[in-house]
Amino acid sequence: TEVLRDKIGADFARLNESIRKDVQGELEALKQLAQGYARQPALTIGDFTYTGDRFLVNHRGIVALGYTAPAVSQHVAKLERRLGAPLFDRVAGRLRPNDAGRRLLPLALDVLDAQERCLAVVPHDGPTPVAVAGFASALTELLAPALAAVADSFVVTVVEAEDDDALRELGLGHVDVALVQEYDLAPVPRQRRFAYTAVVKDPLRLVVPKRRPRTTTLADLDGTAWLVNGDRTRCAEAVARVLARAGITPTVAGTVADNDALLALVAAGHGAAVVPELVLARGRAGVTVADQPLRAHRTIWAVTRRANAAALRPLVAALARPPAPAAPSGRRR
Repeated sequence: TEVLRDKIGADFARLNESIRKDVQGELEALKQLAQGYARQPALTIGDFTYTGDRFLVNHRGIVALGYTAPAVSQHVAKLERRLGAPLFDRVAGRLRPNDAGRRLLPLALDVLDAQERCLAVVPHDGPTPVAVAGFASALTELLAPALAAVADSFVVTVVEAEDDDALRELGLGHVDVALVQEYDLAPVPRQRRFAYTAVVKDPLRLVVPKRRPRTTTLADLDGTAWLVNGDRTRCAEAVARVLARAGITPTVAGTVADNDALLALVAAGHGAAVVPELVLARGRAGVTVADQPLRAHRTIWAVTRRANAAALRPLVAALARPPAPAAPSGRRR
């Protein structure tokens, strides 16, 4: 009896150890599969959401997907066969969503969000890889100072992109955080899939050549040449509204996207400008920042997909900081 008992006990011990190893092996395989899948380009549903969101397949879109044109067509055709219905009209070598495709697109995006939530529950070792897209000054003044604080938790890939492109890449899952700007005179529509966190709200400031005093007002500048931040950008639209409210029809002496170049031209006497205060955070000799309140603000939002907003909360919190005040002398601080 004792021998039989010992044998049965040994058999159970071996069985438990075998089960434990099998379970651990399955969990590790699942983990590796999920992590590997997360790094791969999206296939059928992902292809559809990309082409559906772009409303066409062209060379630029195919490069962004990482596929050749025939490969994209094959994936889309495979999805159409599985669904038993066409999703796109083929027009001059391009794909345009038909009615069925337009109805499927929001559901396909929900599928990608569900996939992201599933991957989030799989544990992984080390810092989480994330991609952050945003316009140049947001990357310079907000993201760069925050990188050291989040280095233990996140490995950050940086993508420079203007607002619309950053939001599109966010929606397609190509980036995880989009830094975008919104002016209170030109609000941006919200998307239900996204979570929005305000990280900076800074006033618009009047900037003039240094020879002019801080008491300079918009009324003093009627007939002055103006420098505008970009062509048909949200900033340019907001500045146009500020000037129109003051009764000024501006003579535009230049449209300049680079903030340093814009301020250098103001310093050279080429014109006046209205810029968000964050642009002046590092100071710029040669310009005067006027005291006049313009009653207009810009908000910078850190936008994430709701599906992974909780996981990215520490990174978003690190981005939030009050804007540095503009130096009255015109020197950046």
